[in-house]
Amino acid sequence: MVHATLVTLLPSADVDLARWMLQLWQMPYRERPHAPVFHILALRWHGAGRRDSPLLIQGGEKLAGVDRIAARFDASAPSGLRLLPDPDTDAALHSDVMALQNDLRWTLGMGTVTWAYYHFLQDRALVWPSFTTGVPVWETAALSLGGYGAVRRRLTEALGLDRKSAAKALDTVRAGFDRVEARLADGRPFLCGDRLTLADLALATSGGPMVLAPGYGGHLPAVERCPSDMQTVIRDLRDRPAGRFILDLYATWRRG
Repeated sequence: MVHATLVTLLPSADVDLARWMLQLWQMPYRERPHAPVFHILALRWHGAGRRDSPLLIQGGEKLAGVDRIAARFDASAPSGLRLLPDPDTDAALHSDVMALQNDLRWTLGMGTVTWAYYHFLQDRALVWPSFTTGVPVWETAALSLGGYGAVRRRLTEALGLDRKSAAKALDTVRAGFDRVEARLADGRPFLCGDRLTLADLALATSGGPMVLAPGYGGHLPAVERCPSDMQTVIRDLRDRPAGRFILDLYATWRRG
């Protein structure tokens, strides 16, 4: 079987979502990871735009982003492995899954991005594995020879990172956990319906860096290596029902 190629921004939540989907669908692929900023060069090399990560290439077909990957392959997955309810036979559930996964990825997810990048970038050692594991040698060399500072400045400017934005982002994450916990309060095993869907994976990957979920593919640091103020936030979120749900999803459903 021909392996697809997944061109990625190594620590990205949507990238980890794509990895997870491909694993659940039992679709062979090879990842080509890149460090932040350097991934834009890789995308352009393949004729894609800077926002087209993750980029899945199979034969002559190129699919940019989680939504296109899911639309292309989920319907052909074995019925027990599908992540999207059928829009024709179960329209209401399909609509619920799509709306929820979108909110989790773009509201909770962006809160995670802002808070995590602001804090992790303060200490190069915390992000080094997530920037360099498996990336081209020249990217690691460039980061080692002064490029890390340039990447940090680029991310800080692009994301508007400062203490105030990080505090606001944490409020966004906590509000997202509140909404998830309102759903989980009735004891349901999954966010939508009676089986695993894209909404569950969107929660796990968008919230995974906030609880340093084991199994997250972005090479997160151990909680013990983080500064005490970060540890307090992470442990608090881990103890919440939504945090435990995220950890359980990785422990139960992540393969490889």
